[in-house]
Amino acid sequence: MHMNKSIITLTILAAAFCAAASLQAQDKQTLDLLVSKGLISRAEADTVAKKSATVIKPNQKGIKSLKLEGRLQVQYEYLDNNDAGTDPKSTFLLRRIFLGMGADLGGGWKANIVADFANEKGGYIEKAHISKEFDGDIFNGTADFGYKKINFAVEEYESSSKLWTVERSLATRYFAEGADKRKLGLAGRHTGVFWNGKVNQLKGLYYGASVSTAYNNSPIGVPEGYTNNLMYTANAAYKAKFDCGKIEVGANLAYTNGTNVMGKDGYRYGDMFGFNPYIKASIMGLDIWGELLMAHVENGISDGVNATPMGANLGFEYKFDAGDLGQIAPTVRLSWLDTDGRGVKISDGVRDSNATNTFDRGKSIYVGLNWYINGNAIKYQLGYEYARFEGGHNSAFSSADANAFRTQIQILF
Repeated sequence: MHMNKSIITLTILAAAFCAAASLQAQDKQTLDLLVSKGLISRAEADTVAKKSATVIKPNQKGIKSLKLEGRLQVQYEYLDNNDAGTDPKSTFLLRRIFLGMGADLGGGWKANIVADFANEKGGYIEKAHISKEFDGDIFNGTADFGYKKINFAVEEYESSSKLWTVERSLATRYFAEGADKRKLGLAGRHTGVFWNGKVNQLKGLYYGASVSTAYNNSPIGVPEGYTNNLMYTANAAYKAKFDCGKIEVGANLAYTNGTNVMGKDGYRYGDMFGFNPYIKASIMGLDIWGELLMAHVENGISDGVNATPMGANLGFEYKFDAGDLGQIAPTVRLSWLDTDGRGVKISDGVRDSNATNTFDRGKSIYVGLNWYINGNAIKYQLGYEYARFEGGHNSAFSSADANAFRTQIQILF
């Protein structure tokens, strides 16, 4: 049944892309005609072609346009660590296969649905929401109703197509991946109502809020045995541009009054509060971002014993112009995590790694090179990450080292 649904979905999307290709061919003919008449130059036509998005204009009443989107990431990874009983991994994989459509119904109403056919663990839905845009003196922003990522953990809610690293950090994964007796499941995708707006009277000031399910990465409801309590978030940021660059400073807050702090490993309930200040800056071609992640978890270790896990990320990237070859960008990311007794396995922090033992702390450094052949639309990444885990819960294994080599090519369309 799942296979039949996938085939039907792919067939519909394939038909839509065929129609889009026809429209794109017509656009190319129009640009070629303008060049032949001397109205625009070939360089200007090429620039327009690169920036243009394929839009289908359907005949259905009330729908202004439909927009197609897709993302394909092909990755190779080699993973090794000295945790007990683990073997190295070496494999190719399709990391992401995104296909989606967006509809503009006019009057500020929009809808967006994206499926990830490479993700079976958390379902195929990447995001699905209805949006209403407001352009008033007081309410200026967008309200979303549906399934999407909350504003918590900057590296998590940043699009995977724009990451400087092949994979997200151990600190981010600990706060965002599905909840269990170690990982928090705080950030990531939730179902609810979301608002992101700006203050007209104070240029550069942005804010947001949401009310959603506390349980993450499940678009169709809360599994049996989990609490139906809600999660509440709020965020604010200030953005400014200068002659030498730009900066953004902000903070994200999240609170839920009674989530299952054991996740799939059992049932123990407690309040959870998260705090996430961050900064992003671009100064004379150097891009920098950093964030602090903190959560207070009631009954986080055992009934009556709370935990306050903390993490931090710091990243750098500098782009060198390579002419017709695009841009070459070396990048570095540092990450740190202290679980305050809840514990973390290597597989929690380093994606796809084998793991046996549980540790209390972890830190990592990622060094990589990004080749922006055509911005993020065609991007090649190469990176190595070294991680060290300490404070072993098994006295025979007080620490462990992990190594991850990854390379990935990405196409956006």
